[in-house]
Amino acid sequence: MPKSIVSIAKGVDVEKMVHEVLAPFGGVKNIIKPKSTVVLKPNAGHDAPPESSVNTNPELVAAVIREVRRANPKEIILAEASAIGCDTMECFEVSGILKAAEDAGVDKVIDIKQDKDLIKMPIRDARSDISRMLLPRFLVEAEHIINMPIFKSHCSMVFTCALKNMKGVVQDKVHYQMHQTDLAAAMMDLWSIIRPDLQLADLIRPSEGFGPHATLPTDFGCLVAGRDPVAVDATVCRMVGLDVNRVAYFEPARERGIGVSDPDQIEIHGPSIEDVYKELWLPYLEGFDKYPEYTLDTEGACSSCLGLVQLTLEKLKSLDEYDKNSDVTILVGRKSGIPEGVEHDKLILHGDCLKKYRKHGVFVGGCPPAEPHPVWAIVDRKDYTEIGPGLRERMAVEGPLFEKHMHKLKQQRDKDRQN
Repeated sequence: MPKSIVSIAKGVDVEKMVHEVLAPFGGVKNIIKPKSTVVLKPNAGHDAPPESSVNTNPELVAAVIREVRRANPKEIILAEASAIGCDTMECFEVSGILKAAEDAGVDKVIDIKQDKDLIKMPIRDARSDISRMLLPRFLVEAEHIINMPIFKSHCSMVFTCALKNMKGVVQDKVHYQMHQTDLAAAMMDLWSIIRPDLQLADLIRPSEGFGPHATLPTDFGCLVAGRDPVAVDATVCRMVGLDVNRVAYFEPARERGIGVSDPDQIEIHGPSIEDVYKELWLPYLEGFDKYPEYTLDTEGACSSCLGLVQLTLEKLKSLDEYDKNSDVTILVGRKSGIPEGVEHDKLILHGDCLKKYRKHGVFVGGCPPAEPHPVWAIVDRKDYTEIGPGLRERMAVEGPLFEKHMHKLKQQRDKDRQN
């Protein structure tokens, strides 16, 4: 079988890098048909400024629009559905993406959340609990889709890049449903019904630390492109020092036949992985030895929930709630039973794997749960199963405290590595 081609470009001139990274695929005129509709799908999920690296770099969005225009398309559309509770157009504006796209001559900007012209797409052989999804007609009928994620750490899936970025083509209802089932499997179900022609990953200033909201941007200076999203994500992981065998969604992707992650099946063009390698701090897989005050049972847990529990414990520290709540027992992963003698409000049942025991403790629903819910369940000692009003407001208050805490952790880590 032919290998999946993944192209890497490194530099400081974004437009030049875009041109270089597309060259192994015959250039933009070989990728984009004349008079076609092209949809660009960046990551613009949160109302964060460009310097935060929460969203795709605006310079990259502008450079891709100008490059695609060289292929003489009929229309270039910029589209996104922001995270639950966020306003897509506000995210476009605050991120700098809207102005960059308009200045570069984009034809249309669409908030997928507001689109009413939807097509019900059945999922054959669904691997999650979702048997169909609603997708916008313009996206389904577009001749070309270019997926433009930014690489950043992410509590739900350890990291986010090409595969996860496409979750932003569904509206809030489906977005929520995906978190209430096996998220990795649901993502692959989505990929089975909508697949971009090209993935163009932003590693200009990717984010390390406890993302996706409290980011620590770092200069990396790379773009990564490929038709195969699995190969792109696997290559990016190797560029930043992340073991693909410890990430939940490569196996479901292989099972779905979406792409390949084995390095022997990937052909790298441009600089080698060794030439651009720079280890990023991706703490979600570091383990729980540094939390001896807490009783944790993580046997049978997936990497998504393991990362979220670690984020939860660090957030408790940042809120000065860690010591106050160390009396809880946190269960994660599938269990054949629960410990006896633990008081109801001191037993935290994290995730849908433990749904059948929800009457015996404080239950946090989701697969994985929404990012802030485990923290609030521990602090408030009550169930959190749905994304309700006030989520963004409470996160906005807690966010700066956690960001300050994370910077201290990074400084200590860098100091320890120097010694």
